[in-house]
Amino acid sequence: MSLSLSLSLSLSLSLLQSYNIYSEGNLEFSGLSRQFLFRRLEPFSLYSLVLEACTSAGCTRTPPQSVTTAAAPPGAQPAPIPSAIGPHSVELTWSLPTHPNGPIGEYILLGRSLDDGRRGNNEETARAKVLFRESSTQASSFSHTVTGLRPWTQYQFSVRVHNPAGHADSPWVTVTTRQAPPHGLTPPSVVHVEGNPYELLVSWTPPLESNGVLLSYRIQRDNVSFSFSFDPSVFNYTDEDLSAFTSYRYAITACTAEGCVTSPETQVKTLEAPPAAVDFPTITSITADSINVSWTVPLIQNGEVMQYMLEANGKKVYRGSGLSVVMSELRPHTLYRLVLLACTNGGCTPSTPIKAQTLEAPPRGLNPPSLKVTGPESLEITWGAPKHPNGIVTGYELRRDGQVIYVGMETRYHDFTLLPSVEYGYSVTANNSRGAVTSSVAKARTHPSAPSGVGPPTLQPLGPRQLRVDWEPPARPNGVIVSYTVYQRDPTLPSTHSFLYDPEHSAFSARSIILKQLTPYHRSVTN
Repeated sequence: MSLSLSLSLSLSLSLLQSYNIYSEGNLEFSGLSRQFLFRRLEPFSLYSLVLEACTSAGCTRTPPQSVTTAAAPPGAQPAPIPSAIGPHSVELTWSLPTHPNGPIGEYILLGRSLDDGRRGNNEETARAKVLFRESSTQASSFSHTVTGLRPWTQYQFSVRVHNPAGHADSPWVTVTTRQAPPHGLTPPSVVHVEGNPYELLVSWTPPLESNGVLLSYRIQRDNVSFSFSFDPSVFNYTDEDLSAFTSYRYAITACTAEGCVTSPETQVKTLEAPPAAVDFPTITSITADSINVSWTVPLIQNGEVMQYMLEANGKKVYRGSGLSVVMSELRPHTLYRLVLLACTNGGCTPSTPIKAQTLEAPPRGLNPPSLKVTGPESLEITWGAPKHPNGIVTGYELRRDGQVIYVGMETRYHDFTLLPSVEYGYSVTANNSRGAVTSSVAKARTHPSAPSGVGPPTLQPLGPRQLRVDWEPPARPNGVIVSYTVYQRDPTLPSTHSFLYDPEHSAFSARSIILKQLTPYHRSVTN
């Protein structure tokens, strides 16, 4: 800054020895020139000048004359000082420029975000936004709170000061806003693990705005946080040991140093599994050919029970949704091993087996006994158990021609009290606690033997040399009579004569014959 002074004096130059110019009591110029250019002055500064003219007789000074230099653009505006930095705001304080160089007309607070990367200085200034204007400039310091900032973001601020001669910008000051809880965390994705009703795969994505350095993720299940957290680089977890066919609600909590945010919940139901436990069925009634079975719904179904299956000795006898069944057409006195299976879409679970035995019924299917003729007076009888005992056989009864001849557990009997060549009929009865069954009759004839009980013939003389001989059948023929023989013996002779009559002879059926040319002695008849 410079100031040009011109002097106009009435004294004769020939008498003057020098001019002296003082500024603030300091000699700034001494000489005979009547013009002087002040340099290195401060802009917009008040200077007091005194002119002194000197002759040989002495010096004379003018009254002080004040002059103010012209304004210049401000210089050395200090950068704003940040304070009270929050996640969404920052308070900035600034003071007067070191060199106002003129009356300050306005302060403008400029700001910009560094998220888009740094550019050249002119370009950075061009994209800066005016955040605040301060027209009341009489104070020595100023402040303004900038709001609407994003958490954990770098911003730069500068103060622009204006005077009539121009403006000046302070250096940029960089401020990083504080962290805040994340924002925009979406609900997690929860999907089934194929074939496993006890696990769920939980996946999540980073929040739309992290608002700081993410420290961890944590899963909430049914409003209860897990006891452990996940590194920020982890985005899925398989939740195990769950209950089948159960609804669960999952949310994700993301945290920075300044707090956490929890996402909305995702609800999902685990897959169905076989029932946890199935009680064995209950036997309500038993007959000889039926069993009434009932059961209850499993306490822990692990799904929707779609059907029950009842197995008897490994064979399915019922399939349906009911809770009872009557097993019919069963075999009497038979042990059945019963197993109940309860089934969901996830599989079936069997109960512990129980055993049930149908009641006894009268035996069925007893074959006729086997007969073996062992002689003319004996038969051997053997028999087997009924095809369907339908219980425990308590004994057998052997009948000959309707008369009981044996009672016991043996299946063999030898009958010795028989007659030769007689047909006998035998039947067997098998007994249990509920009744009896009798076989059909088996018949056999004993072997024939020599007749017995042959009486003497009846003799009727018909003259001096003829005799009628009559006889009766033997008391016990012991077979089929095939012939009669009449013996004739003369006591005076050592020999005996015999006469055989077979069925073709008339004497056989008449049992009578006339002997002729006899001597007067007796005759005998033999068989």
